[in-house]
Amino acid sequence: MPLSKSIKDICIPLAEYPHLQDTASLKDAFTVLREAFTTGKRYRHILVLNAKGQLTGILGMRDILRGLFPDYLRTKEHPRHQDPIPDFPALTLIWAETCQSQCPAAAENPIKGFMGSIPAKVNIDDPLTKAAYLLVVHDISMLPVVEGERLVGVVRMIDVFNEAAKLVLHD
Repeated sequence: MPLSKSIKDICIPLAEYPHLQDTASLKDAFTVLREAFTTGKRYRHILVLNAKGQLTGILGMRDILRGLFPDYLRTKEHPRHQDPIPDFPALTLIWAETCQSQCPAAAENPIKGFMGSIPAKVNIDDPLTKAAYLLVVHDISMLPVVEGERLVGVVRMIDVFNEAAKLVLHD
């Protein structure tokens, strides 16, 4: 039965998943994700590690793009599913005039300042049902996988979804 499998059955090993040290730049993040896309991998997140190799955050495409924004556009105050603050679209016109020169400079900033927190993680021996639950409850598309305290990989929503589809569709 597909959902009776454990995380280790579908875990993507850390060595195969994009990850960077927290001192890396946004430009490095663009490079890593772009390279993953050109090799056929459709990863949308980067695991962020400290100098000791410990997971400190997750950096998604949205976070990377937000890192390019000028300060006056960089906000997290309005919830994701509400309309943006009405004045912000007008401010993007101002940014359009300076974007060509500002973006390369902003891309030199360290990713540490733009990464998101880690809302949950799973153990390599946990059942897929736990991953399914955490992915849905936290509204995320990827979970870090640990073995004890050591980061060993990730499990993605698409992979858990595919296992559920096998169960539902009798594959």
